[in-house]
Amino acid sequence: MTSSRIRRYLDCYAEAIATEIQDDLQTALSRTYCHVLVIPLFDEALNCLDTVLPEDISDTLVIVVVNAAVDADPGAQLRTQAFLAQFQPQDQRPFSVVHRQAGTTLLLLDCCTSQRQLPPKQGVGLARKIGADVALACIDQGIVETPWIRCTDGDAILPKGYFDTPELDADVAVAIYPFAHQPIHDAILRYEISLRYYVTALAKAGSPYAFQTIGSLLNINANHYAMVRGFPKRQAAEDFYMLNKLAKTGKVIRLKHPLVSLSSRISRRVPFGTGAAMTRLSAHEPLLLYHPHIFEQLQIWLGLSQRLWDQLPAYLRQHTDVKASLQAWWQQQHLSDSLLTTLLHLKVDGALEQAFQQCRDFPHFQFFLQVWFDAFRTLKFVHYYRDRLWPSLSIEATMAITDAPQTLDPLQPLSLTEIQSQGNPTHLPTDLLDILERLRQEEQNLPLETGSTLCQALDLR
Repeated sequence: MTSSRIRRYLDCYAEAIATEIQDDLQTALSRTYCHVLVIPLFDEALNCLDTVLPEDISDTLVIVVVNAAVDADPGAQLRTQAFLAQFQPQDQRPFSVVHRQAGTTLLLLDCCTSQRQLPPKQGVGLARKIGADVALACIDQGIVETPWIRCTDGDAILPKGYFDTPELDADVAVAIYPFAHQPIHDAILRYEISLRYYVTALAKAGSPYAFQTIGSLLNINANHYAMVRGFPKRQAAEDFYMLNKLAKTGKVIRLKHPLVSLSSRISRRVPFGTGAAMTRLSAHEPLLLYHPHIFEQLQIWLGLSQRLWDQLPAYLRQHTDVKASLQAWWQQQHLSDSLLTTLLHLKVDGALEQAFQQCRDFPHFQFFLQVWFDAFRTLKFVHYYRDRLWPSLSIEATMAITDAPQTLDPLQPLSLTEIQSQGNPTHLPTDLLDILERLRQEEQNLPLETGSTLCQALDLR
């Protein structure tokens, strides 16, 4: 599969190793594959691939980016190098090839030995980008037949049927596998509750960015990968920023199955994610959830686009600038002052000014706001409210407020004791397993598609 977009990306934006080994790959691999899977590995067990890869894997090129940064712990560097050494590279090439049963081949990229280590502060983001860039080159050359780049990690367990996902349209930017952490314990229950609570709360508010942002779960459209210029070269949260970009280019699909199992181990490799959360929780740090009232205000904001398009231009003709017009309009709408303060902190006035200058109709205006108020600004919105008005709460208190009668005033948050004293007839779940199962079901019942999909209909890509 060759497209001008992919070719341009490989020529201008791909990591050097992806273009340097292209000619050698044709000879070294000497066949074609249906699927490609990218796995960055750092300081993993020698036999980790036996655990990661599905039992029924076949006809698949597995690109393993064996990586260590120059400033990584020396012991971790040595263990990573030992993982690569077991495959006994035959020469000084930056890759080695190991053919396995059922038409599966390991392509191991050396990013861990002397002179080939990754630079500091680019970590797993750069490792993912290197692997996905090589996968894209293989798709471009016809070595891989299907235009999808699957990505996972060394602590995941991929199930049987992992590659048997529904056929996806070209306007799908990424599909995200469902997941569950193993083994189950108190800390991982709390962490997984926090992940699912955030996504389901975003979905209820109407956000197009209501999806899990976990790098172990991705199936990325090759064209869209090239469109967003690959993974960000970040030490952490590269999956969040990658999905934030992909959601602006096409549909995001929440797959219903098969289920990927993720490790609930402690890890200090990156400052975010499961391992880091397990470290904090094992030290008995509390895990708090964002206050439900924040998402009520988010829902109000996300529902204003039509009214803004229809009504704000009249105020723009009466006032000197967008900020003054917006403030006057806001007052007439009887909307929350705290919501306007939060949006002005995020510079909504500048975004609206640009939108009214550029957009010729409401669909373009709505898409502009969806792209501007993306996953990152959504998180900043949530954090601004958390830090100034509604502090985060325990899991139990959050669930109590979520279940409270809707007649409660969201501008006057009540404590858990106050809510219970009002005789709330709804059962308040206190068992973590019950809460997690409830959130899993809510997430499972979300629509298959999300993301800023107007870009396809409007041909804005």
